[in-house]
Amino acid sequence: MATFSSPTKGRVNLLAAIAIPLALFSVILCSQESASSQDPASVDFFEKRIRPVLVQHCYECHSSDSDDLGGSLRLDSSGGMTNGGDSGPAIVQGNPKDSLLISAIRYESSEMPPQGKLPSQVIADFEQWITAGAVDPRDQPLGTTKAKPAIDIEAGRQFWAFRPIEAPAIPLASMPANPAPRTEDLLTSVSSAHAGFSASPIDCFLDEKLEQAKIRANELASPDVRLRRLCFDLTGLPPSIELQQTWSENPSPQHWIQIVDRLLSSIEFAEHWARHWMDLARYADSNGADFNATHHDAWRYRDYLVRSFADGRSIDEMIQQQIAGDLLPSASDSQRWDNLVATTFLMLGTKMLSERDKVKLEMDVVDEQIDTVGRAFLGLTLGCARCHDHKFDPVPMRDYYALAGIFRSTQTLNGESQKYVSTWNKSPLPASDKHKEALATYKGQQKTLETNLKRLDKELAALKKHVTPGGVVIDDEEGKKSGQWKASTLFHTFVSKGYVHDNNGDKGKLRIEFSVRLPDSGRYEIRLAGSPGSNRASRVPVTIKDTDGNHAVFVNQRTAAIDEIWNSLGKFHFDADQDAIVTISNADTDGYVIVDAIQFRRLDDAGEATDKPKVDPRITKAIEQKSKERDQVQAEIAKHKKILPSRRPWRWPLETEAATRQRTARFIFAARPQTWARWCLAASCKSAVAGALRSRPRKAADVWNWPTG
Repeated sequence: MATFSSPTKGRVNLLAAIAIPLALFSVILCSQESASSQDPASVDFFEKRIRPVLVQHCYECHSSDSDDLGGSLRLDSSGGMTNGGDSGPAIVQGNPKDSLLISAIRYESSEMPPQGKLPSQVIADFEQWITAGAVDPRDQPLGTTKAKPAIDIEAGRQFWAFRPIEAPAIPLASMPANPAPRTEDLLTSVSSAHAGFSASPIDCFLDEKLEQAKIRANELASPDVRLRRLCFDLTGLPPSIELQQTWSENPSPQHWIQIVDRLLSSIEFAEHWARHWMDLARYADSNGADFNATHHDAWRYRDYLVRSFADGRSIDEMIQQQIAGDLLPSASDSQRWDNLVATTFLMLGTKMLSERDKVKLEMDVVDEQIDTVGRAFLGLTLGCARCHDHKFDPVPMRDYYALAGIFRSTQTLNGESQKYVSTWNKSPLPASDKHKEALATYKGQQKTLETNLKRLDKELAALKKHVTPGGVVIDDEEGKKSGQWKASTLFHTFVSKGYVHDNNGDKGKLRIEFSVRLPDSGRYEIRLAGSPGSNRASRVPVTIKDTDGNHAVFVNQRTAAIDEIWNSLGKFHFDADQDAIVTISNADTDGYVIVDAIQFRRLDDAGEATDKPKVDPRITKAIEQKSKERDQVQAEIAKHKKILPSRRPWRWPLETEAATRQRTARFIFAARPQTWARWCLAASCKSAVAGALRSRPRKAADVWNWPTG
């Protein structure tokens, strides 16, 4: 019999006892009414077109039987679909456009199912089903969803990456009863006989494992072997002949210490160990991926690392410089230089520069930076938490996006190097006033020379227009075009009114056919006009149909052998009563394909042209004079480039630095709180390397709660 401690409490409990069954009864009644009111045709459509697809492609990860409920979303009940998961409701009845389920199966967002996109007819069925009201006869089972496991924060604090570095207890089994005081560094300790005990605490750990495995330790290596191992360990190089000789003459512990000190202070040591860090920093001189853009200034970061190891820069300072160097105060130009160059750490790594969805590209860059910072400084694989709470490391998804909020304010990319291809953000490095003045003078001289060159190019092009090409000339306007060729007059060297090019795209889809009846039968030289350039195709396919049939030739458009515009395609025989056909394609080409005009030049028996160009002698003389002037200016430009002020970054002060010509990446922030959050993140990573992580960020502003010592 129930007892109540007070009348009020008794009435409340009694009302609850009555209300709960009534509520359950009303839910069941409404459910039955809803099921009975569903249109049989709509139910049949769901059972035949929708449910089988869900069972086959979705239930494995989104049902009550799933071991890991993806996104906390269930698709095995009507309530699960309307209630949704972490991202919100999966469907909006009557509105497929706003339904996350539709955007997912269209591969517009999360790309589901991950094994492959559903057929278009199946996607259309789901859209029709939602438009009609998303009739779903399934009852939602109660209490069968597996609870989402929560991250145990306290247990996470025991994760190895969050534990402070502590001196472990040294196994004393192999140490002498009264060891002599140690005055040597662990690395430099040498035992002459391995007389039953370890030469250093490091050996104690090894000996303990050897004893457990019942393995007898090897004898101490010979002096020559030890020297070779030491040199390879510290510098990656074998010992020099001179070092081997001096060591063999005096293999004493004191001499060993001197050799170790000498190796540690050598540039080879700095280069060897900087290379190890470069592997961690995913160093490369180009971006890789779909568009392998060059990192023109990556070498500066490489040299920064070498100098850091050579100068004994502290790990604390290196971490802060690489994550937030552009935000650090600088006492000198040299320090500012290092602070900026160090942030190349965030710039490096594979990035899909040609991604057309620039918002996605921005978040992909952020993800790559977070993942690298986590692996390099925190001992964590943070990238997994982009889509879900980490399954192994104690990192929830909300912490990932707290970091993403910081890194998203980092401007890594800025503008495009060409259409749809993003390029790096750059900033000048610091330089002295004297160097800036020298550089400004150099740039002014360079600009004057380049202006003169452009002027001469225009004057030459204008003069050459007065020259009438000999033979039969067919302009690009008369050719039969297939595909979207782009007309242009950007380069002034062309025949008639301009030329066309393929815009370095639609490879294999563009063709131009020139067809003509020549006035006489005989042998002709065929030439193709097109302004040359380094970005032109080096192997343009051309098909020529003459009396003997079709001939395939290839032309390199990066150079023009004749008058800086014409390239010879060869000599062929044509009959006057049949068409001479020349077809140009952009199939399998490695650059821009330019088509300006085709020229047929009649040849005599000796192979000489019988139809010379018609030109006024005064024009010929003017062209020769302008060509000489142009050659002189080009030579001056080439000579001038060699006197560019020095850019060597290790020489200070910066009177000889070309800090503006060669620039490195920096990172600019729009939101000041996020800016300082990244600075605090740098301090946090430094502390996490040396101490325990006491708290983790919940949002960008909470990064101040990370440990500071």
